[in-house]
Amino acid sequence: MLITGYENDPLVDGSQFLTDSLFWPTYLSDTMTSHDDSLVTAPFEVDQEDCWNYYERLTDPDAWPVFRLGLREGHEIDVVYRNVTGAGSTEFVLCRSGGEYKLDLANVGGREFRPGLSWPELMAAADWSGTPYGVVEPDARLLLLLPAFGDADLPAEATAMVTAALTSCGAGPGARELAEWLLEDPEEWPHWRQQSDGALVCDDRYSRRNPEGPAAHSPADLLEISLALRVA
Repeated sequence: MLITGYENDPLVDGSQFLTDSLFWPTYLSDTMTSHDDSLVTAPFEVDQEDCWNYYERLTDPDAWPVFRLGLREGHEIDVVYRNVTGAGSTEFVLCRSGGEYKLDLANVGGREFRPGLSWPELMAAADWSGTPYGVVEPDARLLLLLPAFGDADLPAEATAMVTAALTSCGAGPGARELAEWLLEDPEEWPHWRQQSDGALVCDDRYSRRNPEGPAAHSPADLLEISLALRVA
């Protein structure tokens, strides 16, 4: 598996993890609820210590799991566990098909920046079924991309949709409460707007899709990201 910018790194296909009962609670604990693992482990009915042990597998410095999600326009999102000892993070990158021309969407942990996706883009990416490779199940795609999302303008059905995805991926009766927690405080998230050139941008200082931010992508790259993630 190759991705621009990771040529010398030990990337491995992460799809092998998706059927493990410990993957989703460990992934969500790591990327979204790291201050209180019980928020996730309780709904999935797994032991916190088991998740800590499983986390060691996901963050093996000799094997960096990659979860590849195909998109329209010959693009894909690669979710990469960047397992650098002492400086690990989970990186969400937009690439052209096959991992070429990497554009950073979000980084969770380490030098953190996000969000990288609006709510409509998250749903469009989760539901996209036009490319028969990588992670294709919509609920798995939604949960993989959820840590990269942030949008102050949530629709009323957002909690129900995340609840359904959690349930599909193994959460029990506490799925709705977990979904509510994952989506709480939307007023702290940015608003999104479309520029005159068609690029969708946000106003969060720490997003690379904020054209006024300190780490903003170029106008051409902002437009490419928006076209790849556009809502049909």
